[in-house]
Amino acid sequence: ISIALAKRGKKVLQIGCDPKHDSTFTLTGFLIPTIIDTLQSKDYHYEDVWPEDVIYKGYGDVDCVEAGGPPAGAGCGGYVVGETVKLLKELNAFYEYDVILFDVLGDVVCGGF
Repeated sequence: ISIALAKRGKKVLQIGCDPKHDSTFTLTGFLIPTIIDTLQSKDYHYEDVWPEDVIYKGYGDVDCVEAGGPPAGAGCGGYVVGETVKLLKELNAFYEYDVILFDVLGDVVCGGF
């Protein structure tokens, strides 16, 4: 979907919301660092995170982000997605795109989405 929209001239951001952080693998060719890992490495100082730290260019000029998440059974993925949205708002990233796609799990158990 992301590539099809990009080929139609839309500026697209795909946000992977799976702890395996593999939603964007086919677009980038590698597992990009997750937002949660990046935030942890900066002690959750949002002001120390730059767009290029978390947004990666993929095939067809689709921009890619991976939220990351807790290991299975160890927490709530909704929290991580919330932190991702918070950071992207802080970076004013949402205003850069025509379309933002969230690739979410189909079996959310914590009610976070």
